Amino acid sequence: MVSSVNAELLELLAERAEVEAARLTQLLDTTSGSEREFFHKLIEAGVASEEDCYRAWAEVLGLPFHPLNERDLDPTHLHRLPLQLAQRYGAVAVDETDEYVEVVLFQPLDLLAIDAITKFVRKDVHACISTPSAIHRALERQAKGKTGIEGLLARLNEEDLELMQDTHRLKRLTGDDAVVQLVNYLIEEALRMRASDLHLEPSREQMRLRIRIDGDLETMHRFPMNLHAPMVSRIKVLAKLDISEKRRPQDGRFMLESVSTPVELRVSVLPTIYGEKVVLRILDKEGMLLDLDSVGFLDSNLELFRKGITSKNGLVLLTGPTGSGKTTTLYSAISEINEERINVVTLEDPVEYELEGTSQVQVDLKAGREFASTLRSILRQDPDVVMVGEIRDEETASIAIQAALTGHLVLSTLHTNDAPGAIYRLLDMGIDPYLLGPALRCVAAQRLVPKICPRCATTHEPDAIVLASLDFVGQVPPDGFKIGKGCRNCRNKGLLGRTAIHEVVYVDRTLQGAVARGVTDDRFVDMAREAGYRPLIEDGLAKVCAGLITPEDLLGAVRAE
Repeated sequence: MVSSVNAELLELLAERAEVEAARLTQLLDTTSGSEREFFHKLIEAGVASEEDCYRAWAEVLGLPFHPLNERDLDPTHLHRLPLQLAQRYGAVAVDETDEYVEVVLFQPLDLLAIDAITKFVRKDVHACISTPSAIHRALERQAKGKTGIEGLLARLNEEDLELMQDTHRLKRLTGDDAVVQLVNYLIEEALRMRASDLHLEPSREQMRLRIRIDGDLETMHRFPMNLHAPMVSRIKVLAKLDISEKRRPQDGRFMLESVSTPVELRVSVLPTIYGEKVVLRILDKEGMLLDLDSVGFLDSNLELFRKGITSKNGLVLLTGPTGSGKTTTLYSAISEINEERINVVTLEDPVEYELEGTSQVQVDLKAGREFASTLRSILRQDPDVVMVGEIRDEETASIAIQAALTGHLVLSTLHTNDAPGAIYRLLDMGIDPYLLGPALRCVAAQRLVPKICPRCATTHEPDAIVLASLDFVGQVPPDGFKIGKGCRNCRNKGLLGRTAIHEVVYVDRTLQGAVARGVTDDRFVDMAREAGYRPLIEDGLAKVCAGLITPEDLLGAVRAE
């Protein structure tokens, strides 16, 4: 019997499975000699894992191995091949360039399969290897998505479009398996791609589905407009909104248990000239790590911020534009200081994440729970720490200042461009300097900046104008400037995730006196520097030198000021 399992493969497997080659040869003798049957014997005997077997095989064949991890699969590539063709050859498209399509194949040396796929995509096909179980899961996922989308399209094409606005018909359609599967599938795809929001946007001829990843929107799908009404109605039903009301905005939220990881979604519905636009905010409790050490603080800034949040009393503020990560940092701070011996009460609009061991209150104008009046009630609840989602007006600011002066630690946010700007904003709101000075403990400002993908980071030479704009002329980091060249890990973007850049003003006694005296010019910044303050750009330059972010992205973040 001639075996197709060569000596190199046996040697690799012996090394990775940490087993004697003689044991592998013994198992090989009980098979017909094919690789797959041999692998099955190894896995069945517990000698090697499925991934070890197929990674070794890929190495011997000189082909790439793709693990087909669910979160790494781009739906655009996954549905590149027709389902029938994909199932026939056990083929999963995982990447595409202008010249070729990279495809995982169940039989990577099957020339007929490669030829058939080449004819369809009209490009070269680069074959790669994965485990049979991973290929099976990927094909099941593709089938699930295609069945929902294609089945619903076929059914809607038979519908009288003029009747699609009929409420009773929509109620029936929103319970249709295809609609349910489609909505669940799209949310699950967004989760796999680490999206924070989904946007369903109607236009004259089609509906666009966009997702926000690391702060940027990108188109995920485009659907015919006859899908718009049933999809929006399905989301409204989940969020317990009125599906017959299309003239006014509505807000709601729901838990989706049918996806792999149960998630909570916040829903906003807004009427537009072409129909209702829906935005879903994904509140992924599993993926949110409430840890100040993971927020992106440099050690010096983290020390100042911790000094502020561990004070017995006073006002601690986080500033920055919308979408700068203030809420995550605020929740992380509360999680760090929350203990059994203290009473923590929050006032939020809306409550985004549940914080165990705290009492969380959501603003509700219809019920009379608006910021200022509810904050007064909270102060009668014997709190040690009060978190106010945002200081929006003079009345809320005054109550927060009084609370900070009467023995409470108050944490909140403001929309200002930098940390010193928070002081100016509160003074502009009408807060007296002699009250603000003694009340203030710490102000932190932050921005989110895209992180360079660590797997494809490489050196590059930034534009001289960019470096000059950052006052970085003549300076080069020890390992050079970094940029991501793009890989499978980052979906060829060169960027993966975001980190924060910070500036922190810890208001010591000297600065408290300066604020109380109304010192708000450059003298205040000079005094803050003596207390450890460093502007955002300096924090960002340190992260450029560490190879975490690019000079171009840093410049984009600080220009937002």
